[in-house]
Amino acid sequence: MPGTNYIQGINSNLDTAAIVEAIINGERGHVRIMEAQQVERTNKITTYNSISAMLLGLKAKVSLLTKPSSFNKTQLTVSNESYATAAVSGDVTSGLYRISIDQLARNHQVASQGFADKDTTRIGTGTFKIKVGDAAETTITIDATNNTLSGLKDAINAAGAGVTASVVNDGSSSNSNRLLITSKQTGLSNQIVITNSLTGGTAPDFATASFDSPETLTWSSAATSAVSLGSTASYSGTTNKTYTFTVQGTGTQTVGSGDILVNWTDGTNSGTVTVSTAGAEVSLTGDGSDGLTLNFAAGDLVAGDTFQVQTFAPVVQQAQDARISIGSSDGGGSPITVTSSNNTIEDVIPGITLTLNRESDAETPDITIKTEFDTVAVRSLIDGLISQYNEVNSRIDDYLKYDTETKQAGILIGDTTLMSVQHQLRALTSTVVEGIDSGFRTVTDIGIRTSTLGQLNVVDSSALTKALEENLSDVIKLFANWGESDNSKITFLNATFDSRISPLDGYEIDITQAAAKGYLQGTELSDLSETPLVIDSDNNIFKIVVDSRVSEDIHLTEKTYNSWEELVSEIQTQIDNDANIGSYGVSVSYSDLGETGFLRIDSGSYGSNSTAKIQAGSGNSAFTTLGLAQAVSYSGKDVEGTINGEAADGTGQMLAGNEENETTAGIRLKVELTAADLGDGAEANLTFTKGIASQFDALLDSLTKSSEGMMARRSSAIQKQIDYTQARIEGEEARLAIRKEAIYKKFIELEKYLEEMNAQTSYLNTQLDQLKTYWKK
Repeated sequence: MPGTNYIQGINSNLDTAAIVEAIINGERGHVRIMEAQQVERTNKITTYNSISAMLLGLKAKVSLLTKPSSFNKTQLTVSNESYATAAVSGDVTSGLYRISIDQLARNHQVASQGFADKDTTRIGTGTFKIKVGDAAETTITIDATNNTLSGLKDAINAAGAGVTASVVNDGSSSNSNRLLITSKQTGLSNQIVITNSLTGGTAPDFATASFDSPETLTWSSAATSAVSLGSTASYSGTTNKTYTFTVQGTGTQTVGSGDILVNWTDGTNSGTVTVSTAGAEVSLTGDGSDGLTLNFAAGDLVAGDTFQVQTFAPVVQQAQDARISIGSSDGGGSPITVTSSNNTIEDVIPGITLTLNRESDAETPDITIKTEFDTVAVRSLIDGLISQYNEVNSRIDDYLKYDTETKQAGILIGDTTLMSVQHQLRALTSTVVEGIDSGFRTVTDIGIRTSTLGQLNVVDSSALTKALEENLSDVIKLFANWGESDNSKITFLNATFDSRISPLDGYEIDITQAAAKGYLQGTELSDLSETPLVIDSDNNIFKIVVDSRVSEDIHLTEKTYNSWEELVSEIQTQIDNDANIGSYGVSVSYSDLGETGFLRIDSGSYGSNSTAKIQAGSGNSAFTTLGLAQAVSYSGKDVEGTINGEAADGTGQMLAGNEENETTAGIRLKVELTAADLGDGAEANLTFTKGIASQFDALLDSLTKSSEGMMARRSSAIQKQIDYTQARIEGEEARLAIRKEAIYKKFIELEKYLEEMNAQTSYLNTQLDQLKTYWKK
């Protein structure tokens, strides 16, 4: 402050700074009161934020119980998971199932004959075609850049033909490299068909079984005879195996000089061939011989020497469907046989997906799968709600109470907002759920009570467990949003806190327009039974657009179609196999008009955005043939109607009450009615009620909304007080600063006055001293 360096009592000997600070501090009393209020209000906001966080935690627990699906808890037990595992995939009913895994699904695998080198042996050039099941055939071009076994492998893997290719080495001393082709999908419907049109080299053969040339294993230097396949050798077996041959007798034996016995075995079967003449063909006989003949050239054989002959069967693994049996033949039972193209089987047991791991055997002929309602899991949801509620209630009590022993008051004691929050929460614990006709309308009906301190407790655990096990649907109604239509084609999905509970006679649902799929309708064509349709390479491709998603080129199998049923099945299969639209539920049908008819392709979705259109382009060679070149595209329709006479918005098959509706805002329904199902008046009656959890959820939503909730509004009001008071404090601080400056100025003036007075005093004293001196003279 001005003057503090030169007026600090220089003339008055006063502690000016202390005096000024004391004056200002005295005048600052009301500012200290406001600062204390700021601390208190800030603590209150912090407390409100803490309460909001706890309420949000309670809302998370409550929200789980607003959904009926949360109560669909299943305890699933598989007797031996090394054979099969199970997972819940939908609604499950309690039951015990006995299953035998008769066989697993397998991929189709085929292999070529052996090649000396995978990178240098030439396989020829031309085309190599692969077809898997009903999928379109894939053509692969082999030229001078890739006409080796490795080149063919890479070309197959890059073609997207539904298979994988690899070169395997079978370990033989010659021609050990084979091309193995494996279908990516398991099942009988995914068998591999190969059309090999390669020329000018050794083309891979995936069809003919054969014998490999004999290979010596232990061969003495004294052995001079050579062993080769007989000229008539032709493998008639179907498995890959190895024949091992051992020369019998003693020492060195000359071929053609007496009989030489050679024993053989294929690992299962065995026998002996007699070599009597050089260059003469000898045949294996008996089980396992499978057409093998040998030729021993002139020369010597040595007893104990061995050689082998390997077989080649092109089918390495047959395609196979999985097959299981459900039930037991004990006591004259007749199990149901179920097949699947893969090892994942759905809905054989309702709501359960099975994954098969291994086939049943003598040690474990079958397994049992037990499904039952998981009471413990649902209890944990209810217990979680109770625990969180009690935590919130206890913390609010702490903030509102006065401790008579410590003489300390809670930070929000007397806060009417917090008291209102607690009152509303406690009131809901004793709510009677309206609109349901059962013995479970309050939580006390399932063994839950409120203590004198407002805490929830399960006082009758057996009553709660019994209710869950025997009256689950009533317990769901007690807690969740629940709605039920008396028309099986109209399903209640959910509702919001704005939705009102229906009267006992329900809400009428009046559907004025059923949802419909978009479709593509072709022009009329002749009956194929009279005029067969030939599909070849000139007219076998088409492309369509479904719901704005463009298909790949869809290839039809080249053949003559004699019926529309056959052609429709082919088109449907190829669309289902399409990578872009195959999973969209597109359906193909034919409308018979007598001597003519037309194709129709329906989108898999409903609503105004549902469409099926042609994709223009020169590559669509099948459009004219199929009557689709001039096809007409029709958009789908959204469902339209009212709920309780109030407007509703339709999107596809989903119908939802408008947000502005007085009673039905937020109610969502799935309407699967067709146009033929509609009539005059209401199509259904909907009964809707809100369970306790649903009502809790609505209350907590109103309390915790980020800007509009009660807690947020209260915090905002306190923050406004803080901001207002802070402005006052800053104003007062500015005024006191001016006041302080003014006081300092007064003291400066005092010091100056005293300085002048001191100067005058000094002058007068000097004059008096001089006068005294003068008078003495």
